[in-house]
Amino acid sequence: MIITVTLNPALDRSLTVPQFTADAVNRATGSRLDPGGKGVNVSKVLKAMGTESLATGFLGGNAGNAIAGALDALGIRHDFVRVAGETRTNLKIFDPERLTYTDINEPGDPVSAEDIAALEEKLLLLAKPGDIVLFAGSAPRGVSQQTTADWAKKLSARGVLVAADQDGGQLKAMLASKPFLIKPNDHELQALLDLPDTDLSTLSQAALQLVRDGIARVAISLGARGALFADGQGVLYAEGLRVDAVSTVGAGDALTAALLYAAEHKLSREDTAKLAVATATAKVTCPGSSPPSMEMILQYRDQVNVTVFQ
Repeated sequence: MIITVTLNPALDRSLTVPQFTADAVNRATGSRLDPGGKGVNVSKVLKAMGTESLATGFLGGNAGNAIAGALDALGIRHDFVRVAGETRTNLKIFDPERLTYTDINEPGDPVSAEDIAALEEKLLLLAKPGDIVLFAGSAPRGVSQQTTADWAKKLSARGVLVAADQDGGQLKAMLASKPFLIKPNDHELQALLDLPDTDLSTLSQAALQLVRDGIARVAISLGARGALFADGQGVLYAEGLRVDAVSTVGAGDALTAALLYAAEHKLSREDTAKLAVATATAKVTCPGSSPPSMEMILQYRDQVNVTVFQ
């Protein structure tokens, strides 16, 4: 089973605003509301790919109720810890004329020590040996940067495969727990390791060092450039595909979902790389944070060029 953990989920309100301008009155021509947060987005894509997952984390207030209801409507299993605060609402603005994407993300209400303990207990009960647990996204106030890393160590000791799509202090702490998989983007990895640039060669060397340090798989999303995939056999580079993007919200999450799908289905290295980039590509052609269908993903999969980088 795949379990996605989203500590700071959100309702994503996506607006289409032609000629979006700061310090001016803007008029939206389209609006949609989606359940969001990185782990929730991963669960949505997995469902679209035909793979079940269980979404968990913290939910609170009316926004939390809306997310739970939307997941029910999508047929996605969930088991969240309900908290006293209000789950955040994030604003995504797409300008179809300038082709710009603006995110305005709320921090999220704080959670209590009791909430954190309840989620830890839930995870340790839910996850079984051989399961994959993904920690994804930011943490609300009240959760330390060390928290998910501590949970990861306990889960790994029980034979659970831990994956992480985090950044900053959370990811830095997580590295010490030696997760099975990490999926930073190029700029997140540059900041984490203080790299001089985001050239493919620089990122590739950094990924190989992480593998040598004990992380089995490192995937680096590169936006329109594609992605790098490192493991004990070396590094593969999957080139990005040119498409007309509608929304970049959740593109990295779609790539992460494909990696988990590939791990569960034991796909080859090359097939994993192709599927991951194809899934991210298909996602950006979908509005808001809505997931692509498996049919859309397969249309792009065979177009992805994968080469041995190192």
